[in-house]
Amino acid sequence: MKSVLLVLMLISTYSLVRQKEFSWLVGTWQEEGKQSFEVWKWDDNFLSAESYKMKEGSKIITEEIKLIKKGNEFYYVTDVAGPQGPVEFKITSFGLGLFTAENPAHDFPKKISYEKIDDTHLKATIGDANKTIGYTFIKIK
Repeated sequence: MKSVLLVLMLISTYSLVRQKEFSWLVGTWQEEGKQSFEVWKWDDNFLSAESYKMKEGSKIITEEIKLIKKGNEFYYVTDVAGPQGPVEFKITSFGLGLFTAENPAHDFPKKISYEKIDDTHLKATIGDANKTIGYTFIKIK
């Protein structure tokens, strides 16, 4: 019985430590010079984000994002506005304040990266072998 409790405690601690590595995303981020936002928050055991634009005083949701854990792997799951449905990108590398997620089978992008520049700046990059697009965000909340 003690060994089962120890294993459960270790698994729980491991999961929390791994999840904590993504906590730097929590908050409201505004794309520099634009009325585009990402709002990251904890939902139960995963992080989620709503990406939206403000246009003429109206909020237009452009994407919903989740960082989830399946088994021992983490995934960046994005659901861009429209009929295509969610797309999973496996997180292939991560460290303090950064991660890269990849899906080689997806048309574009094949790779998504986030990097915390400092406490108030975040860089997101999407791309493939031929094209890369970068976004700089400022934390406003």
